[in-house]
Amino acid sequence: MKRFVKYLAIFIFLIVVYGCNKGLTPASIEEEQQKAGFSGNISFEGQWPDSVKWTLLVVFKDPLTSAGSFNVFNVGYISHPISYGITSLNFSTAVDTGYVPISAGTYSYVAIAQSKNPVLSVNRADWNVIGVYYANNDTTQPGKLVIPENTLVRNINIKCNFNNPPPQPPGGQ
Repeated sequence: MKRFVKYLAIFIFLIVVYGCNKGLTPASIEEEQQKAGFSGNISFEGQWPDSVKWTLLVVFKDPLTSAGSFNVFNVGYISHPISYGITSLNFSTAVDTGYVPISAGTYSYVAIAQSKNPVLSVNRADWNVIGVYYANNDTTQPGKLVIPENTLVRNINIKCNFNNPPPQPPGGQ
């Protein structure tokens, strides 16, 4: 019996040592801290338009100075669809890697955009911007998003107001 207890103790010790190689920290927190990305809250005010087919969080590397700058080469991130009709959403690119994942870098335009087109397109005329990220509540220009390597930038919050949308980038509706 002593031999059985000794082997059982060694077995349990090995399970603890090799089974908990990352300690007691949940894997999701550790992974979130190692990925470059951003997180925050998106809030929606007013009535959602009935005709909306797509609502996405999109990030562009360069400013949208013309309809031509709304293109796939300028895209830094595209989220998966945001659920229709919600009033608030906490998001993290560490969790939603999106259709186009984000990486470390500097981004000039972070927005929530909606389309009435049932087919996902990159045609600027199909999209209406309903919310923009503004740094330090300066609504005179879109805020820059700087994501350092291995850092999750927090509090990138966006307010969407269907009754008072932000100025539209060139080439839109």
